[in-house]
Parts: sequence; C-alpha cells; structure tokens
Amino acid sequence: MNETRITVHGNVVSEPVERQGRNGSIFTTFRVATTPYRRTGDGRFVDGDTSFYSVIAFNALAANAASALRKGQPVIVEGNVAIKQYVGNDGQPRVSPEIDADHIGHDLSWGRASFERVSRAAALGQDRTADPDVQAEVRALAEGDPAGADRRPGHVDANGVVADDYHPDAGVADAGRDDGDVLATGDPETDDYEVVERLTA
Repeated sequence: MNETRITVHGNVVSEPVERQGRNGSIFTTFRVATTPYRRTGDGRFVDGDTSFYSVIAFNALAANAASALRKGQPVIVEGNVAIKQYVGNDGQPRVSPEIDADHIGHDLSWGRASFERVSRAAALGQDRTADPDVQAEVRALAEGDPAGADRRPGHVDANGVVADDYHPDAGVADAGRDDGDVLATGDPETDDYEVVERLTA
C-alpha cells in the first residue's frame, strides 16, 4: 500500500483528548495548525495560508501525548497523512487531512521542555510497579534505608521471612474481642460459626 509521509511543524490548537477504542487500545486526537512564511524581495517575512491537520496517535504514544501536550504549544508531528472526506454541519462535503502519527515532540526552537522516560506499560497504566509509593519503597530497600526497615511489619524479619506462628486474621480477631460473656468466632458475613459461652473458673 502506498503511504504518504509528512512532517508538520505547528501549534496544537485543541486540547489533546485521550480515549479508549472498542478493542481496549488507547488513542489520542488533537488538531495542529501550521502557517508557512516566505521572504519578500524587500527582506520582509510574509505569512502564507494556515493549514490544519487532525492528528491521531495510538497506544503508548497516545498516552504520552495526552499527558505532555497542551493547547498552544509548538510541536513537530511525523506520520502518514491521508485525506478524509466528510459531510459538514451545513450538509456540504468537506475534506480534512489526517495524520496517523508515529512521532510527536515539542518544537524546541520556541522553548524548553524536559523529558521523563517511562515504560510502555507505565504509559498505558498497566505497570503496577510504576506507583510512586512502590518506587520509593524499592529505592529505600536497595539503599538500605533504615526508615524503610522501621516500616517493616513486626512479623517479618530483616530478610523478609514471615514468622511461623503468624496468622493474618489473628490481630483482627483479637482487636474485636471484648470482656463480655459471649465470644464470637469466625466471620458472620461469610463463615459458618457458633456462639459459645465463655468458660469461667
């Protein structure tokens, strides 16, 4: 299939919108405007006609673009361009160029930007280890942070081994116990249980 490649330098003129397709994939759409200019014989620069492009990005590129781009920012977009036909609100047929983007970035000719590397899974929200709290704990553990050790549960030793006599429900059961004459055992919501009289000396 013949494809037409294009690279566009312009400004984002609509806020990027991230959506989820029927198959679960992420895609982001926004509009870019670009205005060429030329130099006249007397040395002046004159703007030409402004062109508008609809841009669509998929998957990790889509998630990163939605997070990084804002309306009014200068960008460079590279991808395959196609001319789409549609019917306008006035019932008249219209055409619009659409870019299926492969690469999107800020145009640093007009300002500064910072870069943060994230994995594809993290960009799509599928990486559980990307949680900032998880990352902080992992770093503290790797660096031997004493503060991290202080937060270790009492039933886990310094090597991460759980005590043999530890039972995950023991603390909950003890916390719910009172000094009354009746002791309830089990979970009344889900378990079969019995109520027994407390033995007295």
